[in-house]
Amino acid sequence: MAVQVCNIVVASSEGRELAQHGSPMFPIACYAEDMTADSVAWHWHEEFEYILSEKGILCVDVNKTRVRLNQGEGIFVNSGALHAVEQSPALLHSCVFHPRLVGGMDTIFWQKLIKPMTQPGAPAFFLLNEAVPWQKEVLACLRDAWREVADEPFDYENRARYHLSAALRILSTQCVGGKTKVSQQEQIAAERMKQMLRFVEEHYAEELTVEKIAACVALSESACLRSFRQLLGTTPIQYVKQYRVEKAAELLRSTRLKTGEIGAECGFADGSYFIKTFREVKHCTPLEYRQRFGLEA
Repeated sequence: MAVQVCNIVVASSEGRELAQHGSPMFPIACYAEDMTADSVAWHWHEEFEYILSEKGILCVDVNKTRVRLNQGEGIFVNSGALHAVEQSPALLHSCVFHPRLVGGMDTIFWQKLIKPMTQPGAPAFFLLNEAVPWQKEVLACLRDAWREVADEPFDYENRARYHLSAALRILSTQCVGGKTKVSQQEQIAAERMKQMLRFVEEHYAEELTVEKIAACVALSESACLRSFRQLLGTTPIQYVKQYRVEKAAELLRSTRLKTGEIGAECGFADGSYFIKTFREVKHCTPLEYRQRFGLEA
């Protein structure tokens, strides 16, 4: 399976990420990414995900919380949580895996390791710092699992599953007692946000306004603006611009399309505005970005 490069998020009709991580028989994938020129847009998925800062400082957003990961620290993002990673001079290692990798719903593994993690009120994420003994143990398990999948030694599938099970055994105990109850209002707000993100991801190449985004979940424009600010710390239009630039960056890396064609395909009607917006987000022009990957204009 080896290490892969992070892919830009695409949403399904329910707003979930469509990218398949691993295979149906072994639903796990490991990623390594230099975040100097890239970011990971807001998204969510059914899988668990953990993010490790191998070099530099990473800024990770989960729901309403911004987390700063120093080198050597990590975060475990729970199933269904909205999250994003900001562009920064840092090296990211991440792993995305489906709960069924550890055990099916009719197994003791699901009851003991998965169910506590996915019950209502379970934490959206766990910070992992080596200064805390149980977190240090979890970090060691997650790093071992990442290396197994990356290096593919003999019997790596079983060995990776073992390390992940060991990590979940520790994390699941943190979900018992002292739970933070999530109100129905917060649950509704999170579901509405997922629907609005889905709408943007399905229509980003079209002309989008706050009114159109708000209408997809029957909200007023002011309520839509408030929701984006409270949950994502940005505005709907800023999110649209960010998402369009990330899609353009993906095309710049993976196709030979001209930059003007890419801008138009990603919703930028004006070429100069595309270049200006791309520079604001990526701190370089589309041409300079493409040249970083050894590609011509």
